[in-house]
Amino acid sequence: MLDFQLTSNEQYSIAFHEAGIHSFKEACDFVARLPYGRNANREDFGLVLSEGKGTCSSKHALLATLALENAHPEIELIAGIFLMSGETHSKLSHFFTGKSYPNIPECHCYLRFEGERFDYTDTSNGLERIAPKIVREQRIDPNQVSDWKIMIHKHYLQGWLTRNPGFQMTLEDIWKDREEAIALLSK
Repeated sequence: MLDFQLTSNEQYSIAFHEAGIHSFKEACDFVARLPYGRNANREDFGLVLSEGKGTCSSKHALLATLALENAHPEIELIAGIFLMSGETHSKLSHFFTGKSYPNIPECHCYLRFEGERFDYTDTSNGLERIAPKIVREQRIDPNQVSDWKIMIHKHYLQGWLTRNPGFQMTLEDIWKDREEAIALLSK
Protein backbone atom coordinates (compact mmCIF):
# COMPACT_ATOMS: atom_id res chain seq x y z
CA MET A 1 0.00 0.00 0.00
CA LEU A 2 1.13 3.51 -0.71
CA ASP A 3 2.42 5.27 2.38
CA PHE A 4 2.54 9.02 2.93
CA GLN A 5 2.68 11.52 5.75
CA LEU A 6 -0.61 12.93 7.01
CA THR A 7 -0.11 16.62 6.24
CA SER A 8 -3.71 17.77 5.88
CA ASN A 9 -5.35 20.06 8.42
CA GLU A 10 -8.72 18.41 7.85
CA GLN A 11 -10.87 16.56 10.39
CA TYR A 12 -9.59 12.98 10.21
CA SER A 13 -5.93 13.87 9.66
CA ILE A 14 -6.07 16.00 12.80
CA ALA A 15 -7.81 13.20 14.74
CA PHE A 16 -5.10 10.71 13.76
CA HIS A 17 -2.37 13.22 14.66
CA GLU A 18 -3.99 13.64 18.09
CA ALA A 19 -3.76 9.85 18.48
CA GLY A 20 -0.04 9.99 17.68
CA ILE A 21 -0.44 8.65 14.14
CA HIS A 22 1.38 10.56 11.39
CA SER A 23 1.44 8.32 8.31
CA PHE A 24 -1.18 6.53 6.24
CA LYS A 25 0.40 3.13 6.93
CA GLU A 26 0.28 3.81 10.68
CA ALA A 27 -3.39 4.78 10.32
CA CYS A 28 -4.17 1.58 8.40
CA ASP A 29 -2.39 -0.59 10.97
CA PHE A 30 -4.14 1.22 13.84
CA VAL A 31 -7.60 0.78 12.29
CA ALA A 32 -6.94 -2.91 11.56
CA ARG A 33 -6.16 -3.52 15.25
CA LEU A 34 -9.46 -2.00 16.40
CA PRO A 35 -12.18 -4.55 17.19
CA TYR A 36 -14.93 -5.34 14.72
CA GLY A 37 -18.27 -3.81 15.67
CA ARG A 38 -21.06 -1.68 14.34
CA ASN A 39 -20.93 1.99 15.23
CA ALA A 40 -23.79 3.98 16.74
CA ASN A 41 -24.28 5.88 13.46
CA ARG A 42 -23.22 4.14 10.24
CA GLU A 43 -23.00 7.49 8.42
CA ASP A 44 -20.41 8.92 10.84
CA PHE A 45 -17.25 6.89 10.22
CA GLY A 46 -15.33 9.20 12.55
CA LEU A 47 -16.93 7.07 15.27
CA VAL A 48 -14.36 4.39 14.43
CA LEU A 49 -11.87 6.53 16.35
CA SER A 50 -14.10 7.75 19.19
CA GLU A 51 -15.83 4.38 19.77
CA GLY A 52 -12.67 2.35 19.14
CA LYS A 53 -14.34 -0.13 16.78
CA GLY A 54 -15.79 -0.39 13.30
CA THR A 55 -17.01 -2.54 10.46
CA CYS A 56 -15.41 -3.10 7.08
CA SER A 57 -17.50 -0.19 5.81
CA SER A 58 -16.76 2.36 8.51
CA LYS A 59 -13.06 1.50 8.84
CA HIS A 60 -12.37 1.67 5.09
CA ALA A 61 -14.54 4.77 4.55
CA LEU A 62 -12.48 6.48 7.24
CA LEU A 63 -9.20 5.44 5.59
CA ALA A 64 -10.42 6.40 2.10
CA THR A 65 -11.44 9.82 3.41
CA LEU A 66 -8.07 10.17 5.10
CA ALA A 67 -6.39 9.42 1.75
CA LEU A 68 -8.59 12.03 0.04
CA GLU A 69 -7.81 14.61 2.72
CA ASN A 70 -4.13 14.07 1.93
CA ALA A 71 -4.53 14.31 -1.87
CA HIS A 72 -4.40 10.59 -2.68
CA PRO A 73 -7.58 9.83 -4.67
CA GLU A 74 -5.82 6.88 -6.31
CA ILE A 75 -6.56 4.89 -3.15
CA GLU A 76 -10.01 3.55 -3.99
CA LEU A 77 -12.80 2.46 -1.66
CA ILE A 78 -14.34 -0.73 -3.05
CA ALA A 79 -17.61 -2.50 -2.32
CA GLY A 80 -17.09 -6.10 -3.35
CA ILE A 81 -19.71 -8.83 -3.39
CA PHE A 82 -18.39 -12.28 -2.51
CA LEU A 83 -20.00 -15.63 -1.80
CA MET A 84 -19.83 -16.01 1.99
CA SER A 85 -19.77 -19.60 3.23
CA GLY A 86 -18.17 -21.91 5.76
CA GLU A 87 -15.21 -21.99 3.39
CA THR A 88 -14.66 -18.22 3.61
CA HIS A 89 -15.51 -18.02 7.33
CA SER A 90 -14.96 -21.12 9.47
CA LYS A 91 -17.31 -19.71 12.16
CA LEU A 92 -20.12 -20.30 9.64
CA SER A 93 -19.33 -23.95 8.90
CA HIS A 94 -22.52 -25.14 10.65
CA PHE A 95 -24.65 -22.12 9.71
CA PHE A 96 -25.36 -23.41 6.19
CA THR A 97 -26.29 -26.93 7.33
CA GLY A 98 -29.90 -27.63 6.34
CA LYS A 99 -30.24 -24.38 4.37
CA SER A 100 -31.54 -24.45 0.79
CA TYR A 101 -28.49 -22.42 -0.31
CA PRO A 102 -24.74 -23.12 0.04
CA ASN A 103 -23.63 -19.50 0.52
CA ILE A 104 -24.89 -15.92 0.81
CA PRO A 105 -23.64 -13.07 -1.35
CA GLU A 106 -22.11 -10.62 1.10
CA CYS A 107 -20.85 -7.10 0.51
CA HIS A 108 -17.41 -6.30 1.88
CA CYS A 109 -15.57 -2.99 1.77
CA TYR A 110 -11.81 -2.68 1.32
CA LEU A 111 -9.26 -0.44 -0.35
CA ARG A 112 -7.66 -0.91 -3.75
CA PHE A 113 -4.45 0.70 -4.97
CA GLU A 114 -2.96 0.02 -8.40
CA GLY A 115 -5.23 -3.01 -8.80
CA GLU A 116 -4.21 -4.62 -5.50
CA ARG A 117 -6.74 -5.10 -2.69
CA PHE A 118 -6.06 -4.16 0.94
CA ASP A 119 -8.30 -5.10 3.88
CA TYR A 120 -7.99 -3.33 7.23
CA THR A 121 -11.14 -4.75 8.82
CA ASP A 122 -8.88 -6.66 11.20
CA THR A 123 -5.42 -8.22 11.24
CA SER A 124 -6.47 -11.68 9.98
CA ASN A 125 -5.96 -10.95 6.27
CA GLY A 126 -9.44 -12.34 5.62
CA LEU A 127 -9.38 -10.89 2.11
CA GLU A 128 -7.12 -13.77 1.08
CA ARG A 129 -9.95 -16.21 1.87
CA ILE A 130 -12.69 -14.24 0.14
CA ALA A 131 -10.78 -12.95 -2.92
CA PRO A 132 -11.42 -16.12 -4.99
CA LYS A 133 -15.14 -15.80 -4.15
CA ILE A 134 -15.55 -12.14 -5.25
CA VAL A 135 -18.20 -11.93 -7.96
CA ARG A 136 -18.54 -8.15 -8.31
CA GLU A 137 -16.58 -5.03 -7.39
CA GLN A 138 -17.57 -1.38 -7.52
CA ARG A 139 -15.69 1.75 -6.53
CA ILE A 140 -17.74 3.85 -4.15
CA ASP A 141 -17.30 7.16 -2.36
CA PRO A 142 -16.88 7.11 1.42
CA ASN A 143 -20.30 8.73 1.91
CA GLN A 144 -21.86 5.78 0.07
CA VAL A 145 -20.98 3.13 2.66
CA SER A 146 -24.31 3.46 4.42
CA ASP A 147 -27.30 3.65 2.09
CA TRP A 148 -25.65 2.99 -1.29
CA LYS A 149 -23.73 -0.08 -0.13
CA ILE A 150 -26.91 -1.59 1.30
CA MET A 151 -28.82 -0.77 -1.89
CA ILE A 152 -26.28 -2.45 -4.21
CA HIS A 153 -26.04 -5.41 -1.84
CA LYS A 154 -29.81 -5.92 -1.76
CA HIS A 155 -30.02 -5.45 -5.53
CA TYR A 156 -27.43 -8.18 -6.02
CA LEU A 157 -29.22 -10.46 -3.52
CA GLN A 158 -32.54 -9.98 -5.34
CA GLY A 159 -30.92 -10.96 -8.64
CA TRP A 160 -29.27 -13.96 -6.97
CA LEU A 161 -32.64 -15.11 -5.62
CA THR A 162 -34.25 -14.62 -9.03
CA ARG A 163 -31.49 -16.72 -10.66
CA ASN A 164 -31.98 -19.40 -7.99
CA PRO A 165 -35.76 -19.91 -7.62
CA GLY A 166 -35.16 -23.27 -5.92
CA PHE A 167 -34.07 -21.44 -2.77
CA GLN A 168 -37.72 -20.33 -2.34
CA MET A 169 -36.79 -17.29 -0.28
CA THR A 170 -37.69 -13.64 -0.28
CA LEU A 171 -35.19 -10.82 -0.02
CA GLU A 172 -36.36 -10.25 3.55
CA ASP A 173 -35.74 -13.93 4.39
CA ILE A 174 -32.19 -13.96 3.04
CA TRP A 175 -31.40 -10.58 4.64
CA LYS A 176 -32.55 -11.97 8.01
CA ASP A 177 -30.35 -15.05 7.55
CA ARG A 178 -27.45 -12.79 6.53
CA GLU A 179 -27.87 -10.73 9.70
CA GLU A 180 -27.78 -13.95 11.71
CA ALA A 181 -24.55 -14.99 9.97
CA ILE A 182 -22.98 -11.56 10.63
CA ALA A 183 -23.95 -11.84 14.30
CA LEU A 184 -22.15 -15.21 14.48
CA LEU A 185 -19.06 -13.64 12.92
CA SER A 186 -19.15 -10.78 15.42
CA LYS A 187 -18.83 -13.11 18.43
